[in-house]
Amino acid sequence: MTYDFDEIIDRKHTNALNTDGFRGYIFGDTEGKMKFPFKDDEFVRMWVADMEFAMCPDVIQAIKDRADKRIIGYSQVFEPDFYEAYNAWNQKMYGWTYPKEEICFSLGIIPALYMLVDLLLGDHDYAIINTPAYGYFQHPIDERHKHAIHNKLKYDAQGNWTIDFDALEKDASNPFAKLLIWCNPQNPTGRVWTEEELRKVAAIVEKHNLWIISDEIHCDLLRQGVKHIPMLRLCQNIKN
Repeated sequence: MTYDFDEIIDRKHTNALNTDGFRGYIFGDTEGKMKFPFKDDEFVRMWVADMEFAMCPDVIQAIKDRADKRIIGYSQVFEPDFYEAYNAWNQKMYGWTYPKEEICFSLGIIPALYMLVDLLLGDHDYAIINTPAYGYFQHPIDERHKHAIHNKLKYDAQGNWTIDFDALEKDASNPFAKLLIWCNPQNPTGRVWTEEELRKVAAIVEKHNLWIISDEIHCDLLRQGVKHIPMLRLCQNIKN
């Protein structure tokens, strides 16, 4: 099929954070009283990871077909089709699959982070976060009154971001460190970690008996010549 990348779709009045909720989210203006010297349509809406492209027609049709059944009810995935398609994609792209019994659903990355931080960290425990980092790695720690160790990535004159392994080893050795919140590709730097880097991180996590939350949601968005490697593929001997 062909796709029209020039089509402009009106997102207004669809409860989209991108168009309808940005005033409250960015500026705290929940009542819409803030005035700007330009129209809302003149905003370059790249502050949120929200595509301006239409959804795949097959997905839209599947939603319509389901709605035509008229009863939604308490729905879960009972048929094997999803798991088979998911693992077929993982095998094709990353040479890795997940047992069906180890796959569970979440409403999204953010709800999962809140739940897991609360579950894995005690009142005095620390999570290690590579910084700069996606803000929602820190938010659940603050919300749940937990603690964070910020392991700063190194930035060189050529514009490359790398891991400070000595600092990571030191942070992981903290007796209150219990969790590494990992991200690959890294958000916001875009670094896709190499197998060598991943193995070093996995060894540190295993050595210090840490939990690891590996956010890999952008794993399909890669530059040419770069390959994504699932962290779990290298962490068979640690908690997962």
